[in-house]
Amino acid sequence: MNILEIRTLRGPNYWSGYWKKLIIMRLDIGAYEKKPSNKLKGFYDRMVEVMPTLRSHGCSYGEEGGFLRRVEEGTWAGHIIEHFALELQTLAGMDTGYGRTRETTEKGIYNVVFSYHEEQVGRYAARAAVRLFVGLAENKDPQAIKAEIAEDVQRMREIREEVRFGPSTGSLVEEAESRGIPFIRLNDQSLVQLGYGVHQKRIQATTTANTNMIAVDIAGNKHATKTLLGDMGVPVPRGYRIRDIDDLESTLDKVGFPAVIKPLDGNHGKGATVGITSADEAQIAWEKAKEYSRWVIVEQQLQGFDFRALVVNNRLIAVAKRVPAHVIGDGKQTIQELIDETNQDPRRGYGHENVLTQIEVDNQTMRCIRQAGYELDSVLPKGEQLFLKTTANISTGGTAIDVTDEVHPENVFLFERIAKIIGLDVAGIDVIAPNVSEPLRDNGGGIIEVNAAPGFRMHLAPSEGIGRNVAEHVIDMLFPTGTPFRIPIFAITGTNGKTTTTRLIAHILRNSGSSVGFTTTDGTYIGNERIVPGDNTGPVSAQLVLKDPTVDVAVLETARGGIIRSGLGFDHADIGVVLNVAADHLGLKDVNTLEDLARVKSVVPRAVGKRGYAVLNAEDDLVYKMKELVDGTVVCFSMDENHPNIKRRVERGRVSCVYENGYVTILKGKWKVRVEKAANIPLTYGGRAEFMVQNVLAATLACFVHGVSIEDIRVGLTTFNAGTAQTPGRLNFIEVGNVTVLMDYAHNPAGFRGLVDFISKLPNKYRTVILTIPGDRRDEDIREMGQIAGEFFDRIVIREGHYLRGREAAEIAGLIQEGIARAGKDPQVRVIPGSRDSIHHAIKHGRKGELVVTLADVVSDDIAYVQEMRDSVLETQQHQAAAS
Repeated sequence: MNILEIRTLRGPNYWSGYWKKLIIMRLDIGAYEKKPSNKLKGFYDRMVEVMPTLRSHGCSYGEEGGFLRRVEEGTWAGHIIEHFALELQTLAGMDTGYGRTRETTEKGIYNVVFSYHEEQVGRYAARAAVRLFVGLAENKDPQAIKAEIAEDVQRMREIREEVRFGPSTGSLVEEAESRGIPFIRLNDQSLVQLGYGVHQKRIQATTTANTNMIAVDIAGNKHATKTLLGDMGVPVPRGYRIRDIDDLESTLDKVGFPAVIKPLDGNHGKGATVGITSADEAQIAWEKAKEYSRWVIVEQQLQGFDFRALVVNNRLIAVAKRVPAHVIGDGKQTIQELIDETNQDPRRGYGHENVLTQIEVDNQTMRCIRQAGYELDSVLPKGEQLFLKTTANISTGGTAIDVTDEVHPENVFLFERIAKIIGLDVAGIDVIAPNVSEPLRDNGGGIIEVNAAPGFRMHLAPSEGIGRNVAEHVIDMLFPTGTPFRIPIFAITGTNGKTTTTRLIAHILRNSGSSVGFTTTDGTYIGNERIVPGDNTGPVSAQLVLKDPTVDVAVLETARGGIIRSGLGFDHADIGVVLNVAADHLGLKDVNTLEDLARVKSVVPRAVGKRGYAVLNAEDDLVYKMKELVDGTVVCFSMDENHPNIKRRVERGRVSCVYENGYVTILKGKWKVRVEKAANIPLTYGGRAEFMVQNVLAATLACFVHGVSIEDIRVGLTTFNAGTAQTPGRLNFIEVGNVTVLMDYAHNPAGFRGLVDFISKLPNKYRTVILTIPGDRRDEDIREMGQIAGEFFDRIVIREGHYLRGREAAEIAGLIQEGIARAGKDPQVRVIPGSRDSIHHAIKHGRKGELVVTLADVVSDDIAYVQEMRDSVLETQQHQAAAS
């Protein structure tokens, strides 16, 4: 059994209309193809013994025990591994329920698909599930397998804690998602973008885009905080800032016992020690604090309980009473046994997986135990409470009790005033007081710290009392009612014409006043500037545009490869355009037929929101059928206003865009709105380039339903030229001496035939083509490209392409030549490996008035080579003119 590939889908995809986060494991099950589960002796019994929780899986029967029935009846390894991967994640505290296993066209090779919460955990689960299956199939000792499962489950928990959002960040993201606000994780920690483009807001944990950095600095300096608050009449404990241990004793004399020692700029309780009652304890606490700061605060310990008040946008939102991790003796069990018993509480878990965290015995715990005169094996007297930590943090095993409803109005005013004094939009105020139901000025309580980026966990899920949705108040602050958080997203897909259509839409929108970011096969652009060169038609490039704070509309070329690799890079589109589906890239990644390819392309219209529009080609049956998958509104385009699909839509009063009587025309039911004559649209070359007219129809319709005015669309269409500046490598003409060079990106038979149809309308008597084809095309596709060339061109120059993709250059050239021979004509054929040399040869030997067509390999390189020759010819002509 061999794992061939593991891919991660992170957005809308072709496997599921609902589940966006999926693992795709391509698995060769080898000899197990002939050994379904009912042929593996003892497999079922061993499986149930080591993983009895599989009984809950309904599988295709849709009822408890359904999957076990499938295993008893006989099912294949890939299907079983799918369920193992799901159950392993469930055992690790990440219950997720989607799975599919499908055999590929290659015997014994399966795509095992299942959902995940955390990507790295999902990938780990895939490998662990395979190991588990092999162990059971090979009759490995069940006890050893159980131990391996326990290790895998624990490791997945650890991975989850390493990579997932903490409770505070997670709550903010969850609240944003519940409102339809998209998010992008900007690093592997807690830096997150909420919203897209110009409407984005960033958070880092509970620090927000509104957080004042001066306020953060003040809060981070405990001495400055206490001084400022004290000067403003806020009750604070007596305390001093010192740097030298020689000052510790005299400072303690001023402060008195019990005392608190903590680092000047610590946070989350790090380096802090409370309840210090002796010089020896103070010495230990000093060393601990110095690990976090050069300066140390020594202050009076206020008497009472530990409270945390959370203020958001100058409003008190929640207050929790915090209790350090502790045990209560029963006179029978040792302290270690009491800790173990406490950790059995189902509310306690590893890291942040549950409401409470398990208590870990560390150096701080041992100090607390020994200070009380005990050891771990000591029996704690009945009723005695032993604190195991010096601070009340939930993450170290503490508990929280919600007391929000008990807070005295005077304290509400005090806490909100403190947040204003420090200047924090989100403030965690630490209070020591007998209670918060009386004014602090009356009960001797005081403020010991103010925290920037306070944790939310104690408020979200207290161990006692009501959980408070504190995250909603932060999101309310960042996105008040009516505040936009999205930018319009245009997603353009199809086999041919994507780049040109993307650029044309971006041009129209930019001319209408938008700040556009767009992605194409030749780069990512913000405005008119190419920010990143390359084939940028996948989710990473899409997210680059959506992360840019200057962009107010995104136009994203969306290619097959990115959808297959990772899904879409956005949650939904406002305008989804599907131009066509034709044979290209077939035979790759289990996309073997046009129907398979259409299923991949259909991810774009399926991602259109309910208020959005899917722009579909009414003449392409595979594209038009996608209308059944769209939640939003479907609009169509066609070169024929009398096409049956268009006529039906006209009768129903639907919007369409057609080419009629030489015009690009919007149909609003039976009414026509003529936008512009094709003769006036440079991209169409007077209407002769029909494939370009189709691109114009799609772009016009997309912009129209988006709300762009007819006048702005007309201006955009008439000012967009098929030159190397605006559409590089797409129907670019350059005159080089007596030869006309036409550069295009036709890279599949459908695109090449469309190009040949256009060329046939040109007056050039002689025609040469410089041909190269990426190596990942099927043999038949490469031959067909050769056949088209052989049928139409006088001279053919075969060059070695840049994208060999696993083939030898000679193999590709041979297949092209087979296709040329199949055409039954006798063109002049030459094989010239170098791109520069092949272009130079074709132009140099071109006859007067000849059309030299180069099918672009690396677009920018081809343009540079042709312009270099043009400049050289011009320079020669100028010298000759000067000499004469």
